[in-house]
Amino acid sequence: MPIDDRLAQAKAQVESDERQRSAGREIVKELVRLCKSLPVLKAMIAPVEPLLAIFEFFQRHQVDNVRYLVDVVIEEVQEHAAKLEALSEKHRRFIENEWPDLMRDGVTKAQQARAKQRVQRLGKILAYAYVEGEKKSADLTEEMMRVALGLDDDDVTVLDWLCEGMMESYVRGNKTIDFEVANDFWHDVEERIRLGFGKGPALPQSMNVAGVMTCLAKLQAFGLVLQVRQNPGKTFSTLPYSPLDRGYEFVEYLRTQN
Repeated sequence: MPIDDRLAQAKAQVESDERQRSAGREIVKELVRLCKSLPVLKAMIAPVEPLLAIFEFFQRHQVDNVRYLVDVVIEEVQEHAAKLEALSEKHRRFIENEWPDLMRDGVTKAQQARAKQRVQRLGKILAYAYVEGEKKSADLTEEMMRVALGLDDDDVTVLDWLCEGMMESYVRGNKTIDFEVANDFWHDVEERIRLGFGKGPALPQSMNVAGVMTCLAKLQAFGLVLQVRQNPGKTFSTLPYSPLDRGYEFVEYLRTQN
C-alpha cells in the first residue's frame, strides 16, 4: 500500500473517532434534556449543565490534540518520502501490521496530553518509527511514547544537553559507564550549563544547577540517565550523571533523520 494511502487511512481513523465523540456529545445533551423534562430528575439538572460545558471543552481539547498529532506525523514522514520509495518487505510488513497499533496508542496518549509540545514529541516518535520500520521494535516505540508523555520541555532539553555533552565518550550498547568521564564532565558543570556545546545550544538562561539536578532526577526515574559514583579526589558541587542507551535512543527518536 502506498505511503500516502496509509497516512490517509490514519487520518480517516482520527476523523471517524472525532465523529464518534461528536455523537457522544449529542447523546449527553439528550440526557440533559430528559432530566429537564422529568420530575425529580429536574431538580438534579442544576449541576449538569456546567459539567456538560466542561465535558465539551475537554472534547475539543482532545480533538485538537489528535489533529495536531496527525499533522506532525504526516509532515515528518513526508520529509522522508525519497527514503520510503523503495521499502523492504520487512519494513512494509511493519507499517502494515504494527505501526497502526502504535498510531492508535499515540492517539490515546495525545488525548491525555496537557501541552502541545508533548503531542509534538509523540508525533515525532511515531514518524520516526514509520521511517525506521522494523529496525526499531514496536515495544521500544511504545516505551518512547510513554516517556514522552511524562517529560516536560526542561527535562527533554537537559537530556539533549547531557547526551550532546558526553557524545564523544558514548559507545552504543556498552553496559558499563566510565565514571571518570562523567566526573570530568561534571567538574566544570557551571561553565557547561552557561556555554553549552559545539552543536548544541546552551541551556536556558533561567536554568541553574539546581534546576538541572531536578530534571536529571526525573530522567533517572524514567531510566534515561544514571547517577554515577563520585571520584573523591575531585571537588565539585553536584553529583555526576551519565546518559544511558535509552536516553540516547529517546533523543534519537525526536531528531529529524537525514
